[in-house]
Amino acid sequence: MHTSDGSLNAGKYISVFKGMKRHDLLSQSKKQIWKDWITRDDEVISYKTTLKNEKNPRETLILIVFFEKNDGPIKFWDFGPENNINEIQSKPEGKYTKIMRNWFFENFQITLPQSGSWGEVDAFYDPKKKKKKIICN
Repeated sequence: MHTSDGSLNAGKYISVFKGMKRHDLLSQSKKQIWKDWITRDDEVISYKTTLKNEKNPRETLILIVFFEKNDGPIKFWDFGPENNINEIQSKPEGKYTKIMRNWFFENFQITLPQSGSWGEVDAFYDPKKKKKKIICN
């Protein structure tokens, strides 16, 4: 990840940044790696891909990218390991948020949270789904 512009390079074929257009995301790789993820009003607004973690080949990573409607730019993306712990965290700044920040530092050598004119990146815990992830908005 580059903190100067908020871009994330995940694997050899994937680079995302807030403001990126849909056609740029879908055309950056010769492989058909992106799957339609969420559709709203007959328009795909989110795409998902999985890839191997280069630092830990036994770990699978998930990257989901959400777009504005009508071929607008990336609204936000979320990223993290596929094997999330389905545990309850009782507050926003808890054990699993810290685990994700440590995981991100181990893999990208960047301390979270980070912010700039491009937005913010930080660990996030979703209490409804009991999942932890890295999110850029």
